Amino acid sequence: MSHPEYAPDPDPSLNVQFVDSLVPKLTAGRYTLTAQQSLTKDGNRVDTDNYLDTKLTQQVEVRAPRFTVQPEWIHGAYPPPGATGLYDDVLPHVTLDRATLPWERDEATAKDRTRLPWLALLVLGEGELPVTDPHCLGQTDARTVDQLTGTEDGVLLPPFDQHADPLTDDDKQQVCRTVKVPRTVFRSIAPTQDELSFLTHVRRVNEQHQHAAPGDDLIQIGDYAVVVGNRLPSAKGGRYVAHLVSLEGWLPYLPGGSKETEGTEQDVRLISLWSWAFETIPDHAPGFAALTEHFVDTEGEDGSALLLRVPLPAGRPLSGADQQEVADRLGKGYLPVSCRTESGRSTFGWYRGPLIPQPAQPQSDRKRRRCATEALIHLQQYGVFDVSLATAFTAGRGVALADHQFGAALLRLRGKVQRAAEENSRPAATGARERIEHLATNGLAGHLGELLTTPARAQEQTAAAPVQRPGVTPAPAATALPATAGLTMERLRADTELHARLTTDGNPLVDPHDDDLALVRNRLLGLRNLTGVPFAHLVPDTRMLPAESLRFFYVDPDWTATLLDGALSVGLAHTFDLTSDELVFGPEGQAPLPPFSAPVTGLLLRSQLVSGWPALEVRPYANPTATDGETVLPVLRREALADDVLLVLVEGVPGRVELAEPQQGVHFGIDEPAEGGSDNPVDDGIIRLRSLTGADIGKELDPKQHPFPATPGLDDYLRAAGDTVLNVTKLAGGLANALGITDRPLTPSEFAIQMINAAQRRTFTTAAAQHTLTTTGDHLNG
Repeated sequence: MSHPEYAPDPDPSLNVQFVDSLVPKLTAGRYTLTAQQSLTKDGNRVDTDNYLDTKLTQQVEVRAPRFTVQPEWIHGAYPPPGATGLYDDVLPHVTLDRATLPWERDEATAKDRTRLPWLALLVLGEGELPVTDPHCLGQTDARTVDQLTGTEDGVLLPPFDQHADPLTDDDKQQVCRTVKVPRTVFRSIAPTQDELSFLTHVRRVNEQHQHAAPGDDLIQIGDYAVVVGNRLPSAKGGRYVAHLVSLEGWLPYLPGGSKETEGTEQDVRLISLWSWAFETIPDHAPGFAALTEHFVDTEGEDGSALLLRVPLPAGRPLSGADQQEVADRLGKGYLPVSCRTESGRSTFGWYRGPLIPQPAQPQSDRKRRRCATEALIHLQQYGVFDVSLATAFTAGRGVALADHQFGAALLRLRGKVQRAAEENSRPAATGARERIEHLATNGLAGHLGELLTTPARAQEQTAAAPVQRPGVTPAPAATALPATAGLTMERLRADTELHARLTTDGNPLVDPHDDDLALVRNRLLGLRNLTGVPFAHLVPDTRMLPAESLRFFYVDPDWTATLLDGALSVGLAHTFDLTSDELVFGPEGQAPLPPFSAPVTGLLLRSQLVSGWPALEVRPYANPTATDGETVLPVLRREALADDVLLVLVEGVPGRVELAEPQQGVHFGIDEPAEGGSDNPVDDGIIRLRSLTGADIGKELDPKQHPFPATPGLDDYLRAAGDTVLNVTKLAGGLANALGITDRPLTPSEFAIQMINAAQRRTFTTAAAQHTLTTTGDHLNG
């Protein structure tokens, strides 16, 4: 806060500092400068007969904007120009780069001798400008200043004060934008003199706030003047236009002024310095607080209902091992599905997608699957199959086959690896003739015969230990056969020297900048994040994600690995294709997929929040540590899978997850209560009080201990019933009483702090001690 006539030095401890006003030392007008010279001796003036009076006077005129403003002075406006959205709880406002602009003209002083601004923001709806702009498209009437000093039938023109600031010939030639406002509309929406100071302040932004989100009107440091409207758009919806108007000469005509009723049959023509139009739509859906409160109300015991799985039937006790097995499977995220065996028999199997409610068991000896059959898991005790991984393999193969670019690039990449491996696996100093003679001498024909008559699986198992035949000297491992015939993954892993030669950074198999390598690798990375996987594979039953629900999960790494196996099964022709993929994408390959540093978790949100708040913020935080405190976990993928479904994948197990309204900068308006809410925010709206003292300045107070109003609803603070124009003076007095300030009124900056329309957030905490995603929702915070 500051004295109204002076702006304090920036406070480096505050990201945003609110100041009452920023009044220049000289406002617009004409001034007389007087200079006088005199002689003194020993501090006394010397008077002589020859003393010459050297007093000089000079007329000086200070010019300030009067009829127009420069476009570059407009830093931003909210609601954004041309926007359509839910704005029935927002007080429209404009931010000016020229921080002294509202006080550069000496229009008048308030009762406490503070300088009143000469600007005001009027918010008008459809039909309220019947002549100038009936449909609120932002239209204005062009007039010269000279025309505004004349007469117009039935219209009261701006009563310029030409005594203090006479109009020049150049002034009279200026063309300005005007709007003709019916007198009844002007009296109903124009602020009173006492309200003008509350609706204008200065916002000082320091360097610490440069991390603001894109689109935030605080992203640049500096001082900004803010002019706020006194009218909330209607909850019924409609178009509005906001005009930044000049009040020069109009103060007596404002509501409560000495000339309020003078010429009431006339319209008024106001100078519009800048304007913009927007549209608010009817809000028949529950607000952010009510929607997120529903998640808390339905979270179940210990938050168990917020896990992604089919809920067990309520009120049905389980008995017997078989029923307990079914309950255990359902609790782990499985679902019984109909399936058909290879023999054609119809039966059922268990299926679980990649999103599971519990951490998956690590797979230390996992081998690559080459077909879906290898991924089937037979549950011998029950005689049924677990088809989860087989479905993952088929899904990966289907996604890859649908992507023609991926399949073609994968085949070309394998060909490049094959040729490079053949070259790198041969001794460098041996010629073609010597290699052929060596192979013939050492039983090439017999070895080829064995390879042709041995099944492929047996070849892989015996390649690392070749069969010894009497009288035959085995060929060296690096030259026994061409790479495409004998280089298997088992041999590659056993022959460390050969593996090092094929994967050395100095002689890569494939150019690191190869287009095919980049395309295949990027597709695999996306597939590992489940991009392109059908939603029915992620959520196989609607009971797992009903309407208006929030569900948390782990991602099964074995499912996603099998998904990649399916994608890489495209084009498999011989065993070297498996080896090629290992040489490139394996853990020790040339371009391995980076491993995750922590389990992958996430959430699915099916709610009106997804469509109603497209920029909804999801913030996952790790459990705080003694050294690092609380850190934000990286988000691997965030995508709206449907109009009402949002998927978020996170690297790590969060200790806390916040759902928050978009942070769109510092805006002004009213809030909805933590519980309940109606279609009209005025009916049950609240204002979240903030501290005005000490280090906690601007910090939100507990709404339970400091409610305002005591009973939700702001009808008592409207100027007239049925409209949404605030009685700002009464509202400021009520806020002061609620804050315990009884010896003085609120200052403009204090009022602005209270009217900040804070983004709301709902927090869900996890049970970190059990390393599970069992969650609990807390109260709504602003």
